[in-house]
Amino acid sequence: MASLLACIFYCIGVLDACFSVLLRVLGPVLIVAANGLIGFVSYEYLAVLVPMFMEPQLGWFPTCAIVCFGLFLLTNILFNYWACILTRPGYPGDHLEPFEETLEVGRQPRIRRFCKKCRVPKPERTHHCSVCNRCVMKMDHHCPWINNCVGFYNYRYFLLFLLYLAAGCLLVACSCLLPLYQRNGRGFRLPGTHMLLFVFVLCLSILLALSLFLFWHTYLVGSNQTTIEFYCNRFDAREAAREGHVWRNPYNLGCIANYEQVFGMSRHWASWLLPTMRAPPGDGVEFPSTSSDVMHQV
Repeated sequence: MASLLACIFYCIGVLDACFSVLLRVLGPVLIVAANGLIGFVSYEYLAVLVPMFMEPQLGWFPTCAIVCFGLFLLTNILFNYWACILTRPGYPGDHLEPFEETLEVGRQPRIRRFCKKCRVPKPERTHHCSVCNRCVMKMDHHCPWINNCVGFYNYRYFLLFLLYLAAGCLLVACSCLLPLYQRNGRGFRLPGTHMLLFVFVLCLSILLALSLFLFWHTYLVGSNQTTIEFYCNRFDAREAAREGHVWRNPYNLGCIANYEQVFGMSRHWASWLLPTMRAPPGDGVEFPSTSSDVMHQV
């Protein structure tokens, strides 16, 4: 029985290693594909949809206003997408002294947990990514579309990328309704418009998927959890309930304060939507919490 379990765990480890290698290889391909799709949709919108349908039906001024808004969305899509790719999510080894050096000088280590795989101190809310083969601070997940982990330093860019991409897909999908209703749907059959139907279906499909993903991460930010922590917290809550306790997330500071942990302090929430290279508040090592006592007797 023990040998069977050992064999099963070994096979799982091999599959996980193969999957990690596959994601590392697939990442650059998906980045090229994503930028290609963004460029293709932008071209069809500006070179086909605007001159052939929007300007003749809506007029010059409304079309100009819609195009300017679309270019604003496109700029933010590309900025936040490439910020996700190029910004390190936060590696403990870049922000903390090596664990061995701290012990050599006889000082108490700031972080007591230690990752045996990448051999660095492991702060709270830090998890090891098998794809990157590194520990990531406040890790949410590894995203193959950015070939990077979503963590402490690039979570803001990831959320804004989802938001602006969803808004861009909505704008393009709504604009594609013009040829759909022109001449009883025969607008898609005009010369040079054969790809507009594909653009419409593509944007509508991405919008549906992104809406679910965006709502999910809106909830996670509002409750100050990552995707990994959500499942861990559910397990902790069930265990506490069995013991007659009510478990509460110690990092949940309230909805507004939770959003400020990701987007930073600001006088108005609208400033969160603007492009910025400002780092999120904190150091990704220690996080404010409501109380050390997170379980209460029922």
